[in-house]
Amino acid sequence: MSEKTLLLVEASGIQDYIFGSNQLAQNIGASELVRRATEDWVETLTTPEQRVYTGGGNAMLLFDTEPEAEDLARQLTRRVLEEAPGLHLLVARQRFKEGELRQTHQQLREKLAQRKLEHRPSTPLLGLGVTAACVYTGAPAVAVQDGQLISAEVQAKLGATEDGKIRLRQQLRQIKKDYEFVYDFNDFGTKGESSYLTVIHTDGNRMGERIQALAGATDETYAEALKAFSDSVRTAAGIALNSTVNLLLQNIVEVEGEDGKIREAIAGRVPCPEKGGIIHLPFRPIVFGGDDVTFVCEGRLGLALAAHYLRVFSAQSLSDKELAHARAGVAVVKSHYPFSRAYELAEDLAASAKRYISETKLRFTALDWHFAVGGLVLPLSEIREREYTVSAGKLLMRPLSLTPITNDGRSWDTFTSIMAEFNGDMWADKRNKIKALREALREGPQSVERFLALYTDRTPLPEIKALPSMAKQGWQGSRCGYFDAIEALDFFIPLEEGNAS
Repeated sequence: MSEKTLLLVEASGIQDYIFGSNQLAQNIGASELVRRATEDWVETLTTPEQRVYTGGGNAMLLFDTEPEAEDLARQLTRRVLEEAPGLHLLVARQRFKEGELRQTHQQLREKLAQRKLEHRPSTPLLGLGVTAACVYTGAPAVAVQDGQLISAEVQAKLGATEDGKIRLRQQLRQIKKDYEFVYDFNDFGTKGESSYLTVIHTDGNRMGERIQALAGATDETYAEALKAFSDSVRTAAGIALNSTVNLLLQNIVEVEGEDGKIREAIAGRVPCPEKGGIIHLPFRPIVFGGDDVTFVCEGRLGLALAAHYLRVFSAQSLSDKELAHARAGVAVVKSHYPFSRAYELAEDLAASAKRYISETKLRFTALDWHFAVGGLVLPLSEIREREYTVSAGKLLMRPLSLTPITNDGRSWDTFTSIMAEFNGDMWADKRNKIKALREALREGPQSVERFLALYTDRTPLPEIKALPSMAKQGWQGSRCGYFDAIEALDFFIPLEEGNAS
């Protein structure tokens, strides 16, 4: 009976490697290096027959002999050390007999997961004798960039930035030559109006479980099923990202600036920075190409763009004939907030959405968000307990489902309908009234009833069909129905959907 060797490659510590810097050019370059390591360099060192799938920070490879697998691991890790210093790869391989590929694959995936938990990052040598420190990492400097001392890691990231820009252009071919993406965090936000940016992190639901469920009568058909699933995820994510950019483009209108000049802005409220005659969209994907996607944008666009991306992604069927459900975390932070912390917050919010999905035992897409307006750095659970839990119960309805699959009113459509009413004639330009409602909601149902009698002649709040008591009391059970929308008034600009496909 013939034998083969299965080898899995996975980039480890991606959060610190990609998002550890507040220089967007480094984030872009780091993402490009991760892609090269698990796609380009793997493909250069292998044949098409040896590759099951590559991309998304992972690779699965099959070799006829153990020495071939060992040689690939040696060459790949050496190239990473030389060309992507600071990037850590985990590699695991195992010999298996014919007909055991599926079982061996699951065993190696579990082994890699355990190795990630046990992995101890190496302590770099900070220098010998007289050395200068990198201004970003503190590691020994090897070069000077724009008057600043930089390490080999930073040099490699910055060197890959241009290729990262080119790859994004190839992915989003609808971007005209006179348009570009923002490449500096300082360009996010509007002077005197909004100085926030949004970090959006999305991830597919139950992807590991769905991979485990893939079937194949032979090793070959199982490998084909894995490749088809990987390709279908990449295709779905690409369609969703292109649709999100189309949504931005179709919402660009001309507005008159303070200096009287006509400029382009999204939804008439978010100006697009102009540099050297090039219009910059206040939006930038950093990690893309698989179900794990991260992008940044102007603070007030984050919720609308995240919801649109999720809708398009989750409307597509993958190769296993099931919809591509996902979740997202949306962190709105000040433009100079530590980027690594902002990404961590977005990940925590995505995990919160995942827990909501698990609690319902249903299959759907969800998102959660947080506005870090005060700059307070605390765990999300502590913030929710401290700031959003009162004697009457929980002020928040979020996380929200993107489609109303339950009768608890916790859906994106309910949220946007409430937002539309708060921006309508009765509430628009009445910030004092909304502020009073916010405080009444904190105090509980009886305070809301007194508010409605005093300020609205008992006119009810916006209707939530599944929860009839909400409109009269602001609460039903231990949930408040309107705090999410009130908090989002300054951080949510709806975008006209139209045809963004």
